[in-house]
Amino acid sequence: MIFNEIAKGWLSMARIVRTILIVIVLTMIFTLFSSAQEKKAMHAPDTLPGVETEMLNAEYWISLQNDADTVIMSADEIASFNEEVRNKQVTFTDYYGKEDPLKANYISSSNNGLVMNLIDPLDLPEAVSGEEVRARLGKNSELLYSPRPLYGSSDFYDNRNAIYDKKMKDELVAKMNTDTVPSTIKRRYGIVVNHALVRQYPTSVPGYSDLKGRLDRFQLTDLCIGNPVAVLHESLEGDYLFVECPLARGWIAATDIAFADRTAIRELVDDNSFLMAASDRVPVYGDPEYNNFVRFFYFSATLPLVSGDADGYTVKMPYRRQNGSLGVTTGYIKPDADVQTGYLAYTKSNVLKQIFKLLGTHYGWHGQDNKRDCAGAMRVLLRCFGIQVGKYPAFILNASDNQYRMNPDISADEKTAEAAKLEPVITMVGNSGHIALLLGKARNGKLYYIHQAGWGYRDEDGTQRIVGRVVVNCTEHRFYSINSPNVFTTIRP
Repeated sequence: MIFNEIAKGWLSMARIVRTILIVIVLTMIFTLFSSAQEKKAMHAPDTLPGVETEMLNAEYWISLQNDADTVIMSADEIASFNEEVRNKQVTFTDYYGKEDPLKANYISSSNNGLVMNLIDPLDLPEAVSGEEVRARLGKNSELLYSPRPLYGSSDFYDNRNAIYDKKMKDELVAKMNTDTVPSTIKRRYGIVVNHALVRQYPTSVPGYSDLKGRLDRFQLTDLCIGNPVAVLHESLEGDYLFVECPLARGWIAATDIAFADRTAIRELVDDNSFLMAASDRVPVYGDPEYNNFVRFFYFSATLPLVSGDADGYTVKMPYRRQNGSLGVTTGYIKPDADVQTGYLAYTKSNVLKQIFKLLGTHYGWHGQDNKRDCAGAMRVLLRCFGIQVGKYPAFILNASDNQYRMNPDISADEKTAEAAKLEPVITMVGNSGHIALLLGKARNGKLYYIHQAGWGYRDEDGTQRIVGRVVVNCTEHRFYSINSPNVFTTIRP
C-alpha cells in the first residue's frame, strides 16, 4: 500500500511537471506567434499625412509667391555674404531661460574636425606646426575610447554588426601614423577628383553608434569634385590623406586627390566659366558618343566649361595620374543633362525648383553613401546660387543675422502664427539637431516644410513609418511639427 501511494504521488507530480512544461511551451509559441503578428515597420507614404498631392510640385509653391522671380541677392552681394560667413565669430546667448539651441553643434565640431569658418586651403601658408596636427589626431584617438556626450557610449559597430574591440580601435589609431608627424609640416596642395568622403579615421569601414540607426559616426562630410585641399599627413599605408578642406579637417582616400602647385589648382577652382550639376547627380562620359561613363558629378558641383551647344557639353575634368599628380582631361555631358552654365539667380522660384529636384532622394548621414543628410541638402541647395555655408545645421542657421528665436513656452497655434509672419522659401528652420526649409502657407491655410529627414513616425494604430528621404511635411503633423524648430533664419542680406 505504501509503495502504491508513493507511486501515485510520483505520477501526480509527473502530471504537474508535464502540465507546467506544456504551459511553458504553449506560452513560448503564443509569444513567438504574437511577435510575428506585430506590426512591422513600413515605408512612409509618398504623401505624408496632411500633405496634398499637388503640394509635391515646385510650381504649386511658386504660384503662391508674389515675388517669385525677384533676385534676393546679386552675385556681388552673395560674394559679400560668403566673406561674412567665412569670418563670422559666433557668440552664444541663453534664450527664454534655456541654453542657445545652436550651441551643441559648435561643441561637437571642436571635437570632430568640422568647421564653421570655411577653410580656403590654397590660402594657407606652406608651413604648419606638427604639434597642431598631432593634437588633432590625438583628439580623434581619445574619441575612439571615451564615452561620447551625445550617445553616452564609446561603442562602435562595423559593417558586420560586430563591435569594435580594443584591438580594432588600436589598429585604427596605429593607422593614423601619428608618431611620424614631424615638428614642422610642409603642406602639399591638391584637388578632389571624385565625389569624396571626408572621414574622421583613415578607413572606409563604418563606425555605427548602434545597430538600429546605421549612422556612420566615422563620417564627417562629403566633398564635391573640384574642391581644393591642403594635405598635412598620410596614413600608415599611404591609402588615406589627412587634409584641410573647405568644410573640415579629416581623412580622404588618396585615390580621390591629385597633387599640383597652387597656381594650377587655382586655374581650375577659380575658372569663371563653369558648368553646374543642377540635379541630384549628372553623368560625365569620356567620349563624345557618351559610351564610356566615367563618373557622376553631384548636385551643385561644378566643372570648368570648355564648350556647350546642341550636341552637348565638354568640360575640364581633373584626374589623378599614377604618380599622384594632377592631370586634366576632357569630359563629355549629354545635351539633355540637367546642368546650368554658372550659378543660378537667387530667386524664390529657383530655390523651389532646385529643392524639389531632391524630393524623395534617400537620406545619408554626413554624406554617407554619397547621399545627403538634413544639413547637406540645405548646403548644396544654397550652393546652387553660389552661397557657401558650413556643414552643421547650426552653421547654416547662424550664417545670416536675420534670425527669429521661437519662444518654446507659447502654444502651437501661437508658434504657427509667428512662423507665418516670416519670409517663406528662403527661411530655414531648426536647431543643432535638424534643419528644414519653410515652404510657407499653402492654399489650405496651413504651414509646411520641406526637408531631408532621417527618421520616422508612428501612425495612430502604432505602425512605425520610416521616412528617410526628402519630404514635404505639414507643421501640424507630429513627424516634424511647429514645436520642433527653435531658430528661424532668413538667408538674405
